[in-house]
Amino acid sequence: MVLGTTYIFANDIRKSVDFYRQLLQEEPYKENEDRWVQFGNKIALYNKSYDARIIGKEPDERFNQAYIDDFYKDTGEPKNNLVVFNFEVEDLKAEYERLKALNIGEVSELMYVNVHMPYWYFNIIDPDGNTLEITGRYQ
Repeated sequence: MVLGTTYIFANDIRKSVDFYRQLLQEEPYKENEDRWVQFGNKIALYNKSYDARIIGKEPDERFNQAYIDDFYKDTGEPKNNLVVFNFEVEDLKAEYERLKALNIGEVSELMYVNVHMPYWYFNIIDPDGNTLEITGRYQ
C-alpha cells in the first residue's frame, strides 16, 4: 500500500487554492470545478460544500446512498491539526522571509530544537486553521 494523496478540507476553496499556490509556488496540477484541486502529488483540497449543493439536485448516478448517508453523518465539530504537514526547503531563512512578506497566513517565530539533532523550523497556519511546519537548512 502507498499513500496516494493527502486531502485537506477547505471551507473557502478559492482562498485555500490561493494560499497553497503561494506556499508551494506552483499552479494546481488538476482541478474539478470548485470541488477538488490537486497540487502535484502532494496535496489535494476538497470542498465538501460543493457536494452539499448538488446532492438531491443532480441525477442519482452521481452519488450512491452509502455516500449520501456517510456525507450527512454527524461527526461532531471539525478537528483541525490532527495531522501536521511538514515541508522541507533548501533555505529556511529565505522561505521564512518570503512567507512573512506574502502575508497569506499567521507565521510563527523561527524555532530551534536540539534533542537528537539540531532542528530549525517555523509554522504557518492555512485558511482552515491547519498548522504547516516548514523546516530546512538554517545558516
